[in-house]
Amino acid sequence: MTTQITMSKQDDLFFAGLGLGAGVAVVLGAQALWGITASMLPQTGALNLLTSEAQAMGLPLAEGTKAFWYVARAGGILAYLLLWLATLWGVFISSKMVKGWIDATLLYNLHEFLPMLAMVFAVVHAAVLMGDAYIRFSLLDLLIPFRAPYRPLWTGLGSLALYLSIALIATFYLRNLISRRVWRALHYLTYLAFGLALVHGLMVGTDTTQPAVYWMYVATGGTLLFATIYRVLTIHGNHKPTPRANSSTLAPRPAVRHTPATDVPSISKPTPVSEHEAVL
Repeated sequence: MTTQITMSKQDDLFFAGLGLGAGVAVVLGAQALWGITASMLPQTGALNLLTSEAQAMGLPLAEGTKAFWYVARAGGILAYLLLWLATLWGVFISSKMVKGWIDATLLYNLHEFLPMLAMVFAVVHAAVLMGDAYIRFSLLDLLIPFRAPYRPLWTGLGSLALYLSIALIATFYLRNLISRRVWRALHYLTYLAFGLALVHGLMVGTDTTQPAVYWMYVATGGTLLFATIYRVLTIHGNHKPTPRANSSTLAPRPAVRHTPATDVPSISKPTPVSEHEAVL
C-alpha cells in the first residue's frame, strides 16, 4: 500500500512538471502561429483593434509584445529555484536531516527529478530569448558560453550552469558504470552549478533590483550555505578518532600457566637389545 502511494506521488510530480512545460510550449506555439497568420490576414479595423488591445493587456498573441521576455524571466527564476531545491535536497539526504519524515523511495526520486525539472525550465529560459525583439539572441549565442550580445561574461556563466546540470543528471544513469568515489566527485558539481546560476541571476537578471527577488537570492543562498556548514560539521562530529589508551592505564594481564596434559598416554622408549639376545 505504501509503495502504491509513493508511486502515485511520483506520477503527480512528473505530470505536474510535464504540464508546466507543455503550457509554455503552447504559449510559444501560439505566439509563432499568430506572427505567421497575422501577416496573411487583411489588416482590418477589427484585427488592428484586437492587436492593440492584446498589446495593452500584455498578451503573448500580440505582435511586438514582451511575452518572450516575460517567459524568459519566469523560466529563469523557476529554474534557479528548482536547482536550489535540488541542491538543498541533496544536502538533506546526505546529512539525514529528513530521514524518517519522507518515504525513502520518494526521497531519492525527488532528488533525481528536481534537477531534471530545473533543466527543462532552464532550456525554456534560454530558448525563448531567441524570440525577443529587443536583444537578438542566436542559437550559437545560447550554446557557446561568453558569446551572447548582452553581458557575455555573466550570461556565459548561466550557460555553464546549464551544462553542469546536464552532467549532474547524467551521473544518475552512470552510477552503476563508475566507481562510488568518481560518482561522488561528479555529484559535487551541483554546488558549482548553483553558484554559477546565482551569480548569473544577480548580474544579468533585470528583476534583481526588486526587493522580493533580491531577498529571494539572499534567502536561497543563505539556507544552502547554512545546510552545507551543518553537513560538514556533522561529518567531522561522526568521525572523531578513537583515543589510544595509555600503556600505564592498562591492567596487567594475568599470567597463564601451561600445565602438561595428563590424559595423553606416554610412549616409552624401546629397551636396547643385547647382542646375545639378538643372536638367539
